[in-house]
Amino acid sequence: MKNIKNILKTNEYLIIIILFVVITLLILIFPNLDNSYVISSKLYINEIMVNNTYTHKDNYSDFSDYIEIYNNYNYSINLDGYHLSDSEFETKKWTFPNITIEPNEYLIIYASGKDTCDIDNKICHTNFKLSSKGETITLSDKTNNIINKFTYPALANDTAYGYVSRKYTYLNNPSPGNKNDSKMKYLKLSNKDIYINEYMSHNQRNSYDELGNYNDFIELYNNSNKDIELNNIYLSDDIDNINKYKLPNITIKKKSYLLVYLGDTSKFINNQITANFKLSDMDKYIILSNGKKIIDKVEVVTLDDNISYGKKDNKWYYFTKSTPGYENNTVSHESLGDIS
Repeated sequence: MKNIKNILKTNEYLIIIILFVVITLLILIFPNLDNSYVISSKLYINEIMVNNTYTHKDNYSDFSDYIEIYNNYNYSINLDGYHLSDSEFETKKWTFPNITIEPNEYLIIYASGKDTCDIDNKICHTNFKLSSKGETITLSDKTNNIINKFTYPALANDTAYGYVSRKYTYLNNPSPGNKNDSKMKYLKLSNKDIYINEYMSHNQRNSYDELGNYNDFIELYNNSNKDIELNNIYLSDDIDNINKYKLPNITIKKKSYLLVYLGDTSKFINNQITANFKLSDMDKYIILSNGKKIIDKVEVVTLDDNISYGKKDNKWYYFTKSTPGYENNTVSHESLGDIS
């Protein structure tokens, strides 16, 4: 009986030791669970961008999404036979050609779906695109061993996600080809400086964009006496996601207007801005923010076709003749019922 107890006790010790070893190994392999996968290699994915609309042009002059690889070793690495993928289950989705990444080099691979490569200039395009809703990215070696893997969340347009201080995080200041910086630069603005001045949610025949589309619009006004550069400024129709659309880094002149069209996808062509959302009668607010704090918030009212809602003498009115990009100086109505 005593021997049986000793055997059981010994087994208990063995189980404890095994559990300790397993937990230790897990900690070593996954030191930061938020990263999904440890960077044990010094060759890794340093930055990605999805929904690139104005940040970085590729060799076709298109704004393609990109994956940036960084070589932190002190020697060159030939990437021939390495793999990139947006799936942890199909890791051989795209294979590198015979190109070499030098020590401390940032290599940009465009996730455009074009599947082309200029080997001499090391400009490559994968056969897949990245999803703005989030997915898993993998980098594998020639033997298909995953050397880097992480899952990124849903990202706003022109917002990067990258490796800084031993973890992956949002990069509000994208830096393709350069060292990453995760420090957010918040503009300290209020609705006394810049505010939402007018919007239209059922545009059928008013202002149209350069493609001839009658898109809905939101108009901003710089009420200050100085020019304002829009660095990390966002528009949204969702109070739970105030960073829905990131405005381009452009300048609104003092006492001037900025028109933002609303569409299915974000675009920035010839200084004309199209956000990646449309207004709905179900929306409660339009929100202007600096990425952290709300600068201005206006209530969305139900509008008939071609009727806008805007500010005049610091009050909100309905307009049958909208003035996108200009002062709201046409005939105004306090309610839809006043419009014949």
